[in-house]
Amino acid sequence: PPRSTLFPYTTLFRSDTDLASMRQELGAAKQELETLYAALDNVRSGLLILGSDLRVHYSNPVLHTMFNVYSAKQIRQERPFYVDLLQAAASASAVNLDDYVARRLAWVASGDQAAIDLKMTNGTTLRCQLAILPGDGRMLIYSDVTDIIRNAQEMEQLATIDGMTGIYNRRHFLTLADREWDRARRYGRPLSFLMIDIDYFKAINDRFGHEIGDRAIVHVANLAGGCKRTSDVLARIGGDEFALLLPETGIIQAEAVAERLRCEVAKCPLADVAHSATISIGVAMADADMEGISDLIKMADQALFAAKRAGRNRLVRSIAPTAAPALTSVDDFEAPTENEPSKEPAFKIGT
Repeated sequence: PPRSTLFPYTTLFRSDTDLASMRQELGAAKQELETLYAALDNVRSGLLILGSDLRVHYSNPVLHTMFNVYSAKQIRQERPFYVDLLQAAASASAVNLDDYVARRLAWVASGDQAAIDLKMTNGTTLRCQLAILPGDGRMLIYSDVTDIIRNAQEMEQLATIDGMTGIYNRRHFLTLADREWDRARRYGRPLSFLMIDIDYFKAINDRFGHEIGDRAIVHVANLAGGCKRTSDVLARIGGDEFALLLPETGIIQAEAVAERLRCEVAKCPLADVAHSATISIGVAMADADMEGISDLIKMADQALFAAKRAGRNRLVRSIAPTAAPALTSVDDFEAPTENEPSKEPAFKIGT
C-alpha cells in the first residue's frame, strides 16, 4: 500500500508504545511510593505529610498511636484536611490545650520551623518539628521526648535543690539572691536576710547519732518553709545553716519572721526524740552602703555569730557602726503576711 495509507497505523503504533511506556513509568513511580511509605511506616517518630492545601497525604502508624484518631487506611482513602485531624484529636482529648486547633493551624500555615512541645493528657510530651516540602507542602514530625524532658528536669533539680531537705541549695540560692538584689536596687525596695543556724548541732550528732542530726536539719527546714511567703527564698547553704531572703521586707518585719521561726523550732521537738532543737538567727537589711548581696549575707553572718556568742536560741540584728544597739529579743513584732509588702519606708540601694 502507499506510504500515506500506512501513516495512521504508524501514528497509532507510536501512541500505543508511548502509552505502554507511560504505564511502565507510572508503575515504577507507584512502586517507589509504596517503598517510601513502607520505609516511613517503620520510622519510630510520628509522621504527617500535608499538601499545599493542608490536605493529609500520608501518616504513619506511630502517629495514630500517639493521637488515637483515624487510621493509616482512612487517611489514604479519605485524604482529610489537617484541620479535621486536629479537631478529631482535640475531641478525643488526646491533647491538653484549650485552643489547640487554632494554634496548630496557625503554626503549620506560617511555616515556622521552631519545634514545639505538646503535653498530652496521658502524661507524655511530644515534640513536633515542621519541614517545608516542595510545592509548599508540609511534613510534621512528632517525637516522644518524655524521658528527655524528665531527665532534664531531674538534672535541673539536682543542680538547684538540696537532696536532704528539698529546699534550694547554696548555688541556686545565690543565683536567685542576685536577682532579688538587682530588683531591690533598681526600684529602691527593702530587702532583708536571715542567716539561721541550729544550736549545738555537733552535740546532737554526738548524742543521738547522724540519723537524728539529719532529721533535725529536715525538721528545721520544714518549719522555716512554713514561716515564709511564696516570694521568700529559703535555702540550705551549709551543713546545719539556712538562709532566708525576704524581698519587700524591712528590718522590723524581718525580725518578726525570725522570732516566729525561732519560737516554732523551740516548741516543736523532733518526733520520737526527747530533745528540742533551738536555732540562732542573724538578721540584716540591705542599705545604700552595700555593694552586693555578699555584703548583706556577711552582715547577717556577723549578727548570727553575735547571737551564738550571746548564748544561742536568739536573734540579733546586724547594725551599722553608727546605728543604735542591736536587738537580742523580740516580743511584739508583726510578721508580714503572704505577698504583703513591707510597711516600712523603702531603703534605696545605691543610685
